[in-house]
Amino acid sequence: MDRASAWVLNFDADEELARPAGYTPRAAVAGRAPELAGRVSALLRPGDVLLSPELSSPLVPPAPPGTPLVGRAWCPTPRALRLLGRAGVALAEAPPLEVLRRANHRRFCADLGQTLPGARYVTSLAELEAAIAEPTPTGHWLLKRPFGFAGRGRRRVARGALPPDARPWAAASLDPASPDSGLQVEPWVERRGDFSLHGHVGRGGAVRLGDPCVQRCDANGAYLGAALAGEGDLGDGERRGLVEAALEAGQALAGAGYFGPFGIDAFRWEDERGALRWNPRCEINARYTMAWAIGMGRARPDLE
Repeated sequence: MDRASAWVLNFDADEELARPAGYTPRAAVAGRAPELAGRVSALLRPGDVLLSPELSSPLVPPAPPGTPLVGRAWCPTPRALRLLGRAGVALAEAPPLEVLRRANHRRFCADLGQTLPGARYVTSLAELEAAIAEPTPTGHWLLKRPFGFAGRGRRRVARGALPPDARPWAAASLDPASPDSGLQVEPWVERRGDFSLHGHVGRGGAVRLGDPCVQRCDANGAYLGAALAGEGDLGDGERRGLVEAALEAGQALAGAGYFGPFGIDAFRWEDERGALRWNPRCEINARYTMAWAIGMGRARPDLE
């Protein structure tokens, strides 16, 4: 039988990865933790306990006092490791910080190949201005900072010159003195369906995948819910492309030294002619995700 786990559900991991030195969670993020934890309760098993200070209520019946526990985290950031250490919990093996930062950086996903027309990763204002001068199906571009989640760290701009109110944000994102200088630039498109596929990279590099999920997201891309994809939710080509993209991502993560849970997001979109197109990989998350336990079902390689 699996040992019970002590969890740190640090949903703000991407913000910490962006600035790990002296990171302190924002009150707004901490305030949402109970709601988010309720959505991922399937991750926990009977006997598991929560160590996140912002989560005071158990999600499952906890183990009796004195039960040996294995420490786990949504993402094993420095703050998560400190919380586990203070509780005296032995940590399950985890990748080092530099690997977590590389694997979750948007450049990592971009380097596997852009998946939307005209998309590119830029590192200067000149490159950004050249990119957004090009046409898009909707006349708008989406700019994404290297780290972000739930629709944060991004900006939509109209095609053409960079608007004055966006210039300070863009300049800060492209500061050459920052180790994370850069922006993922991609066309803003009309999405007609959001999907995800989850998996696990073993310590030896083996990649195991779950089943595709249909996701519900708001207009900003924030997660609202998910369910396993039914037979008619994905076309044969879409399903095949999603699996291929997830395997490619998992293998790339293994090559970067990452091991542990991961997931990719994908979406169906409508082009300017009304035709439906498929984007098999818009994000890579090298950590647990909101739908990870749904997609993996009874398979729990993370606990082996």
